[in-house]
Amino acid sequence: MDYYHDSVDKKKKDERPRTSKRSFRLRVIVPLVVLLSFVVGIAFNPLMKTLGGFAYLTRVKDTILVAVAGKTPHLRYIDIEKNGKDYRLEEKDRFEVSYRDEFVIKRVSTNALFNRGVTIDVEGTGTSNDLEILLKGVELVDGKIADEKKTFGIAVLYRDEVIAYIPIQVQITPQDWLRFAKGSTTEKSRIEYLERAVRMQPDDTNARKMLARLYVKSGKTSEGITEYKRVLKQEPDDLASLLELSKIYLITKQYKKAIATHRKVIAIDPKDNVAYANIAYSYAQLGNWKRAAANNEASLRLNPDSTTVRYNLAEAYEKTDRHKEAIEQYEKVLKKMPGDVNVMIALSDAYLRAGNNNDAIVMYKKVIEKQPDNASAYANIGVAYGGEGVLEKEIANYQKAISLSPEDPVVHFNLATAYEKGKLYDKAAQEYRKVLALKPDDVDAQLRLAEYYLMRKNYDSAVRLYEGLAKVRPRDAFLYERMGFAYGEGKRYKDSAANYERAIQYGSKNENIHYDLAVAYDRAGNRKGAISEYEKFASVKPTMEALTILADHYLKGKQYDKAIDVYKRMIKLNTREAGLYAGLGYAYSLKGNTDEAIANYKISLSQDREDDMVYYRLGLAYEKKGRNEEALDAYMHAYRINPDSHDAARKIPQMKIRMLQKKHR
Repeated sequence: MDYYHDSVDKKKKDERPRTSKRSFRLRVIVPLVVLLSFVVGIAFNPLMKTLGGFAYLTRVKDTILVAVAGKTPHLRYIDIEKNGKDYRLEEKDRFEVSYRDEFVIKRVSTNALFNRGVTIDVEGTGTSNDLEILLKGVELVDGKIADEKKTFGIAVLYRDEVIAYIPIQVQITPQDWLRFAKGSTTEKSRIEYLERAVRMQPDDTNARKMLARLYVKSGKTSEGITEYKRVLKQEPDDLASLLELSKIYLITKQYKKAIATHRKVIAIDPKDNVAYANIAYSYAQLGNWKRAAANNEASLRLNPDSTTVRYNLAEAYEKTDRHKEAIEQYEKVLKKMPGDVNVMIALSDAYLRAGNNNDAIVMYKKVIEKQPDNASAYANIGVAYGGEGVLEKEIANYQKAISLSPEDPVVHFNLATAYEKGKLYDKAAQEYRKVLALKPDDVDAQLRLAEYYLMRKNYDSAVRLYEGLAKVRPRDAFLYERMGFAYGEGKRYKDSAANYERAIQYGSKNENIHYDLAVAYDRAGNRKGAISEYEKFASVKPTMEALTILADHYLKGKQYDKAIDVYKRMIKLNTREAGLYAGLGYAYSLKGNTDEAIANYKISLSQDREDDMVYYRLGLAYEKKGRNEEALDAYMHAYRINPDSHDAARKIPQMKIRMLQKKHR
């Protein structure tokens, strides 16, 4: 590049041609080299033909120019031996390397005289000059994996200046990612390397299984499941994957899937007793104890020595109420594991559930010998004594259990019920209060305490508890029945009626509920509602009391036909009750059916001849029929029975006068 100054003179001066020493040398040397080449060519014409004629002369010329004129040489080729095979590469080529390759750059050809000053640098491996050095592709692969953006090549240098560059194509294979995964020290990096391996080779089931195990181990359960499923899609009978997948399903409580997977295991290996045991466990967790028992039985047939499976089978038998078989299995387990407290407790519980109270007591006592502070054992002995009706020992064992575990609300509750059985109601109430102090939401304790207050006529306390229970069980008809009763006893009749109404609304099964509501209505002044409820009650349960109330109501309301019907229903209940016939006769008389009235009065008197009112009413009936003598006789019977009967006394002379008048007429 030329430089110019501001001075005109200087510029003119600088415009004069300048010749460097190098240019001078070139002008002299180049013609000499050409001339020399021509001379040599003429002199050695046969040899020229052999070496390629003028191409050879050109190479010679280039070599001389590099050596003499300092021209930068260029690469002709390099020879590489890779894995025992020779390759010749020019600058336009690429060199492919994988982790298994080993290679040596055996030769480099440039136009530098004797390749003086020429070196080779293989980036990412080797030394300062890699010519004739054994190199390994794995080093390049590892470098590429460590930094994927990094590139590698074979640099040909002349006096430390790059004169040619052949790119190296590093081939990363799935095996490379597997190598790195195995050599990695962290789960995260191992997972990343395996993911790369699987992406490159999706059909590699071994890599997928490795990746699945790592996923599960690192807490990525769903990803692990996905990988195992992909393996099984390619290899449905891969037993190892099925077993691993079934374990994951068990751990993650996906019991239905665990069952299905274990079924596939059994299809491959029908003698896999563990698979049957795990199916049984899954069914147990799902609450299907019948299937749990069946699969435990299948597991035991394959491996009768498994005490764990036998123990689980015993539990399944218990849950399906096969108590005798459960006890048999527990006893076999205990025989193999004598003195094992957990088995002893399970057997004791089985005895208790089966109602073998004496066996339960004996076994619980053995448990207590090993565990003197086992409160549950004392509590369950109490239950067993209760089942045998030994109240004193039942209470004593509950008390002992409470002394060891005073915060157990269940034992306090059981002690309370035992006190109730012994009619120690105040002590029972005290225990129920302790239960509620420990467990305020214990519904059973609240209910029992409410019943206690009801019995003690502490209606306000009872109502408070019932109302609290109704908030928890708002559709419990029984609670509303009890509140209806408590309010009624406390003379709060409207509240009583309202709760009986709710009891009916929520399907009360109490056969007296309509009667109780009728009474509440009656006392609250709702006579119409009361009669309606008495009618409903009498239609289901026709008691004499309810029918009597209805008959009286119908007579007062001049509903004579209904009254007659009610009296007839009462007579069916008690055909020998004289008063019922008297009432029926009276209803007929009010209706105007005198003949039926007389007939029923006579039946009434045939059963009770001392009822002056019936005689009096019979007299009235005869009088209406004009049967004066019979009327007089009835009035006289009424007077003889009850001389204070002014009505009968007044009727006697009237009838006599009437009879005389008739006679003289």
